[in-house]
Amino acid sequence: MDKHYENLLLAFEEAEKARDEGTFPIGAIIVDADGSVVSRGRNRVFSSCDSTAHAEVDAIRKAGNMILHLESKKFIPKNELTLYTTCEPCPMCTSTIVLSLIKKVVWAANDKDIGAFKKFKELNSELPIYNDLFKDIEFVAAPYRDLELRQRKMLAEWNNSRGYTDTHWNDELANETVQ
Repeated sequence: MDKHYENLLLAFEEAEKARDEGTFPIGAIIVDADGSVVSRGRNRVFSSCDSTAHAEVDAIRKAGNMILHLESKKFIPKNELTLYTTCEPCPMCTSTIVLSLIKKVVWAANDKDIGAFKKFKELNSELPIYNDLFKDIEFVAAPYRDLELRQRKMLAEWNNSRGYTDTHWNDELANETVQ
C-alpha cells in the first residue's frame, strides 16, 4: 500500500469521528517530510457550532508549531508539510492552506460544487492573487476510485440524513457499489 493511500485512510478515521459527532464527515491529517503525522483534524462545524471548523483548518491549527516560528514572528518557509483530506478543500480551506505555506495537498474526493483548490490554482495564472504562494503547491486529486466513492457515500448519507436527497454526492453512487 502506498503512502498516499495509507495517509488518506488516516484522514478517513477522522471523517468517521466527525460523522459520529453529528457533523460533515470530512477528515484531514498533516504529515512532515519524513511521513510522520504531525496533526489530525476533522470537521467540527456542527459539533462545535463553528462555521470555520473545517477538517483542514482544524489540522492546520493543530500543526501551528510546524508552520509558525513564534520567537521570530515568521512563517517557517520550507515546512515541507503535506495535507491529506477526504474531500477537495473549499475556498476557505484552500486559502488557509496557501497562507500556511503547506507544500502539497492530497484529497480523496473531488467536489464539483464547493471544491476550490483546482479552480483557484487554475485561476491563479489569470488572477495572480497568491502567485508567489500558490505556484509551489503540488496537489494530487482523487487518486483512488474506492476512496473517492467512500467519501461520496459518507457525504451522501450525511446530506440525506438532513433532508438533502438531491445532491451531487449521490450522482456517481447510483450505479456503483461501495464496500
